[in-house]
Amino acid sequence: MPDRRAVTALAVARRVRPPVPWRLRITRLYAPFVNFSIVGLVGYGWVHAGLTRTPHAGGAWTALWLSVLGAAVLMKVVLAAGPVFAGPDRMFWVLSSPAPRAALLRPRFLVLLAVGAAVGACWPAVVSGIVGAVVPPLVAVGIGSGCGVAVVAGAVALQRVRVAPQGWLSGLAGLAVVALLVPPGWFGPQVDGGPGAVGAAWVLAIGLAVLAAASLRHLRRSDLAAGGALAGVARVSVSWFDLALLGAVVAERRARTLGRVKSVRLRGSRLVVLAWTDALRLRRTPNAALVWAALLPAPALVSLSWEGAVVPAVHLVAAFLATDRLAAGLKFVCRSPAMRRALGLPDRQLRLAHLVFPAAGAVVWCGVTAAFTPHVSVLNALISAVGAVAVTYRIATRPPIDYGAAIIDFGVLGPTPLGLIAQFSRGPVLLAVLAVVQMSL
Repeated sequence: MPDRRAVTALAVARRVRPPVPWRLRITRLYAPFVNFSIVGLVGYGWVHAGLTRTPHAGGAWTALWLSVLGAAVLMKVVLAAGPVFAGPDRMFWVLSSPAPRAALLRPRFLVLLAVGAAVGACWPAVVSGIVGAVVPPLVAVGIGSGCGVAVVAGAVALQRVRVAPQGWLSGLAGLAVVALLVPPGWFGPQVDGGPGAVGAAWVLAIGLAVLAAASLRHLRRSDLAAGGALAGVARVSVSWFDLALLGAVVAERRARTLGRVKSVRLRGSRLVVLAWTDALRLRRTPNAALVWAALLPAPALVSLSWEGAVVPAVHLVAAFLATDRLAAGLKFVCRSPAMRRALGLPDRQLRLAHLVFPAAGAVVWCGVTAAFTPHVSVLNALISAVGAVAVTYRIATRPPIDYGAAIIDFGVLGPTPLGLIAQFSRGPVLLAVLAVVQMSL
């Protein structure tokens, strides 16, 4: 007779992933331990410098809106990844086995809560390194960990709602950026956090965690599959050092979110039509404009804690990151030979047409930030604008990775293909040279 015993979540977990010997586990933990140790030592120096520095005027206001911006960005990223997802090896058991669905998904949910608590506990270190210690360290860690758990739990509770939260979160991030650019004294006295804020943060976190745990049993196949596919592609992209794979999946998910768009007849020359098409592409990807705007206060915030000579280099890097977010059309055209043949224009004209809006965005970004960023002169802003456009153009036009090229072992990263080194050097090397020039002016 068949075995009619109840199938438990623990039995399914052992079936899907058999136990690993402890020696192999220790071997796998060696590389993460080294990486976390290095990051921890760097973070310790950052935190020590922030705790020993006197907070500047308006530090509580800056810390508050930096935290709001960080929470909004974290929730947007977590919602884009699932956050609770199941890969192909676990999807069958989640949907078809007699084991409770919530019990099968609960381990991953608890891991997400732990990661959210860890990120939230580390966030006050970042803020204190920028503005100094505006609240006691233990109070800051308690508030940060509670808010981290609340953000992750809220994302799990909102997992089945795909469109509305992202729009609200984008608006919240934009509000935080505007608040960071406004002088703190305009909105009256500031209220510093205390032990009561810790309790309020954890009450909110526990309430959202209970609500999210109850919603696990209602997750459908579409809710669980999207995050699994994105996680798999992200793993392959990182392993191959080729983020184009991840970009393609993100673009496909964005197109599915849009559903359909209204057709319109474009008039004018081919170059004007291509530039206008690039503008429509930017309008349909609001996150690009959000990142462009979120980077506006970055150089000014760095000037609060770092030496003045480093600020122009940071301004250059931030300008490049802002410009790169506006160059999706340029990258698409440069990486698609079939599209270039279909458009019927020389490659140079196609690239210049799709470089109009990234160049305009770089000029506007550098002009706005130079007005309120200390230690950034007009010459620094000009170099940042030109350098950001040049680096973005070189990265977009570099050839694909040749995995069949010769491999050389440099003794640092192990065997490395020469094609990978050549591709990484096209763009970042120019950025590094321009950063040295910025610091020497």
